[in-house]
Amino acid sequence: MLKGIIFDMDGVLINSEPVHYRVWKQALAVRGIELDYEIYKPCIGSTNGFLMDILHDNYGISRDDKELVETMEQIKKKVIAEEGFPMIEGVPQLLGRLKDSGYRLAIASSSPLAYIRQVVTSLGIDGYFELLVSGEQVKNPKPAPDVFLEAARQMKLDPEECLILEDSSNGCRAAKAAGIVCCAYFNPDSGKQDLSPADVVIEGYEEIDGAFLEKVYCHGRHLPALVCETKRLRIREMTEQDIPKMMEITSQGTPDTSEGMAKSLEEELEAFPSYRKYMYEMCDMGYWVLEEKESGMIVGRAGVEPKIWNHNSSVVELGYLIDEKHRGKGFAYEACRGILEEAKRRGAVYLYCRIRSANLASKKLARKLGFSKIDYRLEDDSEDMEVYRYTCSE
Repeated sequence: MLKGIIFDMDGVLINSEPVHYRVWKQALAVRGIELDYEIYKPCIGSTNGFLMDILHDNYGISRDDKELVETMEQIKKKVIAEEGFPMIEGVPQLLGRLKDSGYRLAIASSSPLAYIRQVVTSLGIDGYFELLVSGEQVKNPKPAPDVFLEAARQMKLDPEECLILEDSSNGCRAAKAAGIVCCAYFNPDSGKQDLSPADVVIEGYEEIDGAFLEKVYCHGRHLPALVCETKRLRIREMTEQDIPKMMEITSQGTPDTSEGMAKSLEEELEAFPSYRKYMYEMCDMGYWVLEEKESGMIVGRAGVEPKIWNHNSSVVELGYLIDEKHRGKGFAYEACRGILEEAKRRGAVYLYCRIRSANLASKKLARKLGFSKIDYRLEDDSEDMEVYRYTCSE
């Protein structure tokens, strides 16, 4: 269960990486040294100590050159006094949404602790965070996991109960080394960073909330993410443990409803990791489990999948199948109605379904849901297959 969200600071909360490079460049220029950005870049997201190692290896500067660090700090103070801390757009709103959702928030940054406190206090966001941890407080800097593990320890949380927001290659590698799910923010001002270790990459905070990060967390942990809830049902992603029951339910249907299902349990289990990665994590679609809230029993499956019709039409197709022991209770309508509302929320335009002309119950359900029959047929469908369309914007 996700309980704690740990933020990096530079490049995630404030757009400070260009400032860091600029002040170090100016400090070294005093000594007649031109700081090459490609030499500086590997230290982004790490500590001053890590940078001093790089400067020693490339320019022969002592790792303990306190005078250079002091010069840099003086330049930085002047820049901050003149320009302030450039907070990234949407940060206060994001922090408010997460705090209101009950998540515990912390900062684990490579910057000095005094600097972290100065930033959050001056920006008025200190009240959102219960904990501030600096890379100076641990032995090894990012990309080692120390600072994130220390934050989790002080929050009295297991690393598996946390999620990290980062913007640098070093930070993402540190998160993965800590065994913590990582959401990377692509900040173009942080330089060309390798964010591939992250579980997901975002480009802004406007639409990020607890539900989104909960899904990222579940996917990172290979846990079933919640899709939506109705009055009686919890609609969630499938797990390996659900597959035998899903195959049992599928066997009660027709060849149409078993489309895409493997012939054996072993084949289905082998194929499921790829299905989970593609459908759930990449497409944010798929067939989902219908779980009755009161009993916890699986009563069926339903969902939407992307399809290519007649070689050139990209559509999203709705499908459902209710366990024969639970038919006649209105679960099909309730589940499909919930999925349609969720599709609208996600910005879908049209949804489609295919129904055989003799399937009067499904045709009645489709019309009740708001689907309309259209004049269209797939090349491989039989003559008795009808196509229905639902317009989400209406």
